This record gives sequence, structure tokens and C-alpha cells, in this order.
Amino acid sequence: MLPRIILAFFITTSALTYADVTRLSCVQSGPAAYRLSYALTGTSREVQIFVSSSPDASAGMQPILRTRKSAVTVHAGKPGQRMYFFLKANTGEQREVSIRHLPLEGTPNFRDLGGYETTDGHFVRWGLVYRSGVLSYLTDRDLTYLSQMNIRVVCDFRTKVENDVAPEKWIPSADVVQINLPIGGDSHKDSTPSMQSLLATNPSPAELRAWLTKTYGNFAFAAAPEYSTVFKQLEEDHLPLLYHCTAGKDRTGVFSAFLLLALGVPEQTVLADYALTNIYLPPNSPFVHKMMAASANNSLANLSPGQRNVLMAADPEYLRSTLRTIDAKYGSFDNYRRQELHVSDSDVQELRSRLLTQ
Repeated sequence: MLPRIILAFFITTSALTYADVTRLSCVQSGPAAYRLSYALTGTSREVQIFVSSSPDASAGMQPILRTRKSAVTVHAGKPGQRMYFFLKANTGEQREVSIRHLPLEGTPNFRDLGGYETTDGHFVRWGLVYRSGVLSYLTDRDLTYLSQMNIRVVCDFRTKVENDVAPEKWIPSADVVQINLPIGGDSHKDSTPSMQSLLATNPSPAELRAWLTKTYGNFAFAAAPEYSTVFKQLEEDHLPLLYHCTAGKDRTGVFSAFLLLALGVPEQTVLADYALTNIYLPPNSPFVHKMMAASANNSLANLSPGQRNVLMAADPEYLRSTLRTIDAKYGSFDNYRRQELHVSDSDVQELRSRLLTQ
């Protein structure tokens, strides 16, 4: 597991030479309070901060303050309302930031992919693509909060067995397309033994870690058709879009990596985004115990602390094994993306024009 300081460094320090306002961070510190931090480079000496209730500022922007400080707490919006902040440097550059982690009661690993910087100085737009864990335990308050996002497509990577145990839940009467794209179970047989058969042998933490590493290496091949379908939804401008699995770590983490890499986000940032699950869904959290107790796989409820820590950890080495397996077989991620995900170079350009700042 990466220390939080290293995580923050990885997430905020890619291609910084392109921006005057860098290292943006937004954390909700109260019902309508936000802690903003950033750094100014070059000739930038101050920023004017604006706020909007829409990610593209279509609802209008209200000025909050002008400051030379590198960290401020601001109050904006109402409790239960998501806000987006626009920081305009005295040099003229404007950057946007919002909370990455959405404050939901019924699923703790719901995140916005916005704000990540690409190798050529663009940024992933906020409020268009979300990743999450299971949605089965969303509360009424969660559903009210999520209704602001106007999500049009929800892609569920869980298997039928998982959905039977914890049925999908979403905003009643919402205009949304729900797509089931099961990854795992009988629908994806390969040479790797299933989790259920492995847990029946009471594996050591080291054996479980080796299994996870191998499983991640196979994700690129076993789940390519499902991941390709999500890319197709994005290509067809079915946005905003949400995809999820049970923990929001493995199947969801691999797709997040593929999407961010296709958009031109550096690998170290991709690995850091993956590792954020360690903060929002720690192995010993009550929600992890709840998921395991409700699982159709009875072995999960009887894991030792050591086994649970390995299974639930978002270890960047797991994801790195996927990427290195791709390199070994295809020579590069771009070759894999073209051949297996059926995302052409022109598709990538279209995705970048839609999902990145220009």
C-alpha cells in the first residue's frame, strides 16, 4: 500500500510544466465547506476563485474570493449539493477542481475521474466519468445527491450471482441505461483457479497475493469484450457514465486504467488513482465486512485478517502486472487497445476531444 503522501505526490505531479495553477486538491470539510489547495508557478501570484453547481459552469459562476494563499477553506452551495471550483490565475489561465471522492453513505468508493493531467498538458474533465463499488446499499439521501449528476449510463461488471445476492439499485424513474457486463465467474474461464476454489485451500497471504497478481494479468484478455462495450458507450457520447463492480477496485480499477491511459494520462498517475481505494475502502472497514458477509462465497466471511488485507488491498503491483502482461503480448498498450478493445486511433482522438479540456 502506498503512503498517503506518496499518493498525493503521484496524483498531482505529472507534466506540471504546462500549467500555472498546479497540484489542485479539493476536499469537502463540512456540509457546505471545502478545503482547496494548489500551487502557483511561473509568473502567477494570485488566483480568483469562482464556484458553480455544474461542471461546465452552464449554471453560471459566482466569485468567491481573490487570494495569494496556497490553501483556503471556502463555503459554497447547500448541504447535499455538489460544487465545482474554477481558479483563474492573474496570468489568465483557468483551472477547475471538485471533490474526487463523493460523500455517499451506501457505497464508500464512488469517485470522479476528473482533473487528471495528461502528458501533453490537458486535463480530464470533471463530472463526466465515474467509478464506484456496489450500488446495492445506496440510501435515499445518496440517490438524491446522485440525481444532480444526471448520469445517463450505469455499467455493472458484477456477475449474475453477485447481482442476485445484492441487486442493483439506482435512482427511481431516472432516465438511465443500465448495462450488465459480467466479468468473472463461469462467464470468464481461464487457467487461473477461481477465488472460491482457491479460498477452499485456505491459502497463505503470499499465495493469495500471487493469485491476485496472475488474475490481474488475465483481466486484459478475459474482460476485453466487456471493457470494449464501455468504450463504445463513451465513444457514442453517452455521458455522464458510471461503471462499477463490487468493491470498485479490481474490475473497475483495470477499466479505469485503460480509459486513463487511452486519454494520455501517465502510468504513475493511473497507478495512484488505483491505490486511492486503500484510503476510501480500507480492508478492515465496516463496509468490507458487510460486503463479505453478504457474499455468495461463504469463504469470504471466514478470511483471516492477513488474507483479507491482501485480497482487499489496492496494491499497484496488481495493476502493474496487467500492464506488463499487455506489453509482453502486444508490445504496447496502444496495440492492445486497437486489437482487443477495438478502440482505434481516431476513436481515441474523439474521446480526448470529448473528455479532456482543450
